[in-house]
Amino acid sequence: MLVTVVLFLPLGRAVPAADASPVVEQVAPARAAAAAAGPYTCWRSATATCRITGGVTFSSANGTRAQKWAIINKIISTIRRTPSSGSIQIMSWNIMSDSAVSALIDAAQRGVRVRVIMDAANQSRDVPNPGFTKLVRGLRAANAAKSSKFPTSRYSYAKKCAGSCRRGVAASAHSKYYMFSKVGASRNVVMQGSANLTNAAAGNQWNDLYTYVDNAGLYKWVNGVYNQMWRDQYVSPTWVSYKQPTYELHFSPRLSGETDPLTYQLQHVTCTGASGAGTSGGRTIIRAAPDVFRGTWGMTVAKELRRLWNNGCNVKVGYTVIGVDVKKYLTSTAGRGPVPLRQLAQDADGDGEFDKYFHLKAWTINGRSDASGSDDKSYWWTLQGSSNVSDLSKISDENIGVFKYRSVTLKYQNYIDTWFTNPPRSRPLLPGIDPAKVDPYANMEMD
Repeated sequence: MLVTVVLFLPLGRAVPAADASPVVEQVAPARAAAAAAGPYTCWRSATATCRITGGVTFSSANGTRAQKWAIINKIISTIRRTPSSGSIQIMSWNIMSDSAVSALIDAAQRGVRVRVIMDAANQSRDVPNPGFTKLVRGLRAANAAKSSKFPTSRYSYAKKCAGSCRRGVAASAHSKYYMFSKVGASRNVVMQGSANLTNAAAGNQWNDLYTYVDNAGLYKWVNGVYNQMWRDQYVSPTWVSYKQPTYELHFSPRLSGETDPLTYQLQHVTCTGASGAGTSGGRTIIRAAPDVFRGTWGMTVAKELRRLWNNGCNVKVGYTVIGVDVKKYLTSTAGRGPVPLRQLAQDADGDGEFDKYFHLKAWTINGRSDASGSDDKSYWWTLQGSSNVSDLSKISDENIGVFKYRSVTLKYQNYIDTWFTNPPRSRPLLPGIDPAKVDPYANMEMD
């Protein structure tokens, strides 16, 4: 009975902000992770030798303590390892982690230049956020202590964007990325993915984070985007891209005319004749974990998925929130039949509300494509980041990463496959719970 209510919940209902779910913050694991990675002198000294690890990090809301906090602990431990001469810049839709706030204030107090941006919807008279208030006050106090030692260019601040930072109007500042100028012997570190700097990102969500290390070109470019966000004014163009042969990073809003990387890739896939590793019978493999999948953009992507499924591609989609029309279209019995779908969300205590859910926004293609201009039968492509497939995401601040090589694609493909095959299981409804009177999405971010 619960499933029926969840799948066909009216999408116009008001939903509280995400990342407000009550979870116990794991401060000790963050400190343990910091200690395990080496003494701070190895990172902060003028002759630092320790280096940060790049690549993909996943977290699991149903994993071990280390698995749950893998991403948040990585971000916090990196904050703690930034030397006094370095800078930290963070854009997170929400900030709700006491240990992260404390680490940022500590960094500012030792001389690090800290700048933090958050969406204004996550702190107001109706939405208290004492952690962000503590951060603002702590950075202000750190500036006062710096006044006789540092120029104002080294001062630290936290601010909010009301709506999209780079569009200056409605929509959302939904990006999640983290920049560190120095981390031990590493330089120019950029982290981006689906994880906000919140407790819920660990305790209630499945998330991903990709870390780029020693990439001066990318860091400089992302720093330019961050400066635009910091000014909180309309810029043109709002859709910008940093493209390299094996990876790309895009920032939205995508307001008009720009090519959607996801739709473009799906339009160029051939379903048969693939020769890449893991392809079964030469069929191209497509995996999707879009979190939110709805609206006009959602239907555009759904039509491409259905066409590819009918053409013989191996398709699996794990979602959290899906539009009624999109779900109806994908589960039609026409052609090859329903596209394989699975909701990756869990009601852990039987109260009718989802407590844990997939927060990834990831897509993979492993097989055959002519997107590169030639008929490539061993094509590897992954899209991830902060953007859901929804109309609000299209016009909001988002970070969208693209990777065009085997190892990353297989990591995401295998991760999605694992949870599609072994989805989180919900507890049966407790006696007396009327599903018609419960909003199963009350603890979720709906876009």
